[in-house]
Amino acid sequence: MTIDAKQETEVEGIKRTSDYLRGNIALELDNALPNVTNESEQILKFHGIYAQDNRDVRRARTLAKESLDYIFMIRVVIPGGQMTTDQWLALDQVSSNVADGTIRLTTRQAVQFHGVVKEGLRPLARALDRELMASFGACGDVVRNVVSCPSLETAHGDPRLAGIAARLSQAFRPTTEAHWEIFVNGEKAASRGTAVERPFYGDTYLPRKFKIAVAHPDENCVDVLAQDVGLVPGEHPEAGIGLNLLVGGGLGRSYAHPTTFARLADPMTFVTYDEVDEVIAAVIATYRDLGDRTDRKRARMKYVVADCGYETFRKEVEIRLGRELRAPLELPAHFDADDHLGWHDLANGMGQLGVRVSAGRVRDTEGGPRLRTALRIIAQSMPVTFFITPQQDIIISRVPDAQRDVVETILVDHGVRLSDELGVVERTALACPALPTCSQALAESERRLPELVDSLEGELGRRKLGRKSLQLRMTGCPNGCARPAVAEVGVVGRTKSTYDVYVGGGPRGDRLATLYREKVPFDEVGVVLGPLFDRWESEGGPDEPFGDFITRVGLE
Repeated sequence: MTIDAKQETEVEGIKRTSDYLRGNIALELDNALPNVTNESEQILKFHGIYAQDNRDVRRARTLAKESLDYIFMIRVVIPGGQMTTDQWLALDQVSSNVADGTIRLTTRQAVQFHGVVKEGLRPLARALDRELMASFGACGDVVRNVVSCPSLETAHGDPRLAGIAARLSQAFRPTTEAHWEIFVNGEKAASRGTAVERPFYGDTYLPRKFKIAVAHPDENCVDVLAQDVGLVPGEHPEAGIGLNLLVGGGLGRSYAHPTTFARLADPMTFVTYDEVDEVIAAVIATYRDLGDRTDRKRARMKYVVADCGYETFRKEVEIRLGRELRAPLELPAHFDADDHLGWHDLANGMGQLGVRVSAGRVRDTEGGPRLRTALRIIAQSMPVTFFITPQQDIIISRVPDAQRDVVETILVDHGVRLSDELGVVERTALACPALPTCSQALAESERRLPELVDSLEGELGRRKLGRKSLQLRMTGCPNGCARPAVAEVGVVGRTKSTYDVYVGGGPRGDRLATLYREKVPFDEVGVVLGPLFDRWESEGGPDEPFGDFITRVGLE
């Protein structure tokens, strides 16, 4: 579908004239200003960089007629969340040298650095490049970091799944050399004059971001139904071992756009491992052609699938693929919900330890846990493998059995609590960064998550629910970065001091939550949920999860 250029958003024009994501970024990095132009802000997103300012001091600086405190957030692509010790140590060093001293783990298994000033962008990119990492493609209208269940890398039955996130990330990464020219090498690529982008991207790339996830066949830590493309391993009676491919999921909404909504993906086809790349490419090309480039709030692929209908979308994919698609297999009756915390046995005398990271923020806290130092010491002591999980936690994997006590001792000596010490809400609670850095945030999230966790654990403890788990996810806006739309309890920023409360999602990620109360003051969230907890206590089954209970009895 061709859209009249006059109707396109400003961002579409910026992409088209950017010379494959170059624009004027190199010139603006060299000037003395602390910020960049709006045009460069849009192009920088493709390079994994968001222009921000410290919103804690915004008002004071504005009143004093001072410029804003301009900073940048950099997101690093970590396919499947898997890193070597050298890579982790490089990230740790970058955090000290050019960022705010913390390492932020995301729900897409990526790494973020906050508080970086403009002159730190190139040193950061070069440090990443030395360890075969980059921020390029972590943001922007392209395929984002591909997520996968950590168990696929360490305890699966098909070796073709090992490294599938890295394989897909490479297959769908833009081919322009702009990032390395601008941030790493400082020189124009020799092939620049004839550079051609991947055909499914073209010169304007996609209408919006595109997300891919690979689930374990038995559990759904990646929220596979919330993705543009989700992949679930399975075995077809004729085609053999491969993947169920789902399309059209996504959780972000906009308060100002009532036609926006959360949506779970539809199973579309079954593919073999040899077919998966070409089928995904056909899906991306379909989205490229049919996606809305006139309204970025409704530009995600889920709206294409919803508006034209699943059957029509499937036929459009078949046209671009050049053949018919197989019917999908039935999905598992229900997924488990593994948080990957604690010790798990691997093959060959190895084990792995999942460690809780509150809101994904790896830091040393004065007078509290010093997780960043503990992980640094472990990385310096033994050649383990690190995995970021989709729950913002970290796994220390491939630990020799003889070294288990050593790893535990390092963590405990640095004040890090292990999984058996965690509260029932704390164990799986997620939050986005929100204030003071995110420009989209309407309310606090990460900074107030500990208070909300304590409040809800208190509410459960006052009833006979203190040993039941409860899945909490909190965001500062409805964009859904911590996936509250599929949580048992989702708390979403509505105004500076109030939140919308959603309930009834599933811990397995297979059900959308329902809006329960609007504009609830932060201190009243636990109180508002109290009547539901009362019913859960008196009417719920012994092992019935809260989300399942709410779905069974409904909301009054």
